[in-house]
Amino acid sequence: MSWRILVLCGMMIVVAGVAGPFGTFEAMDPLHRFGYWAAVVVSSILLGYTAYACASALVAPDNLPRLTLVGILFGACFNSVAVWLITIQTWLWGTKVVPTFWELAGYCVLVHIAVGVLRLFFKQIMQSYQQGAQDSEPSPQPAPRIARRLPDDMKGDILHLSVRDHFVEIFTDVGSVSVRMRFRDALDELDGINGYRVHRSHWVSHAAVQGIEKDQARVYVRLPEGRRVPVSRNYHAALEDAGWL
Repeated sequence: MSWRILVLCGMMIVVAGVAGPFGTFEAMDPLHRFGYWAAVVVSSILLGYTAYACASALVAPDNLPRLTLVGILFGACFNSVAVWLITIQTWLWGTKVVPTFWELAGYCVLVHIAVGVLRLFFKQIMQSYQQGAQDSEPSPQPAPRIARRLPDDMKGDILHLSVRDHFVEIFTDVGSVSVRMRFRDALDELDGINGYRVHRSHWVSHAAVQGIEKDQARVYVRLPEGRRVPVSRNYHAALEDAGWL
């Protein structure tokens, strides 16, 4: 039993002991009244857990309306008997008439219906909230195919590709490695990583671009660690569209 249930149990005992519902305020002195409601509240909570455990054994947990209905039926039956056994201790009531079993059963049914409906309402709200939170979470992007060519100690965010002879050098945020393959195939295996082909021998990711440098008529992309990549005039358009030029 969680501390929240214990706090709720204590609050219910205090409220019922002070208010004295169902005729207990007039029939009992304060000491007997608080003792009576403490016994009723504690037994009701314990039997309520038992009732929903029995219901869960008979009804699938994802069928909340049916689970709630069966839980209400079990709870009302269990608590009607328990409250009646507590109530028939006539010394609590003095000269007052003790309620009958059916009167108490009617009260228990009404209370369990109210509690069951509120429980179902809040359960459905929590499920809707959790489902909405899950739906709003972006699904993780799969690693690009070119990442499979990297050794484990070089796997990371791909920043720059550079071709040399029959090899493509792949720069990541943890290092670089040369892979024997065609540059065209390397670009295809990037699988849509946001970036720009800036030269027939160079590709850079958008995340790696730290700025543009111009040296007379030549243009360079500035990358981390002070590296510079030349920008061919034929590939200016992509950088211009991105606002770098």
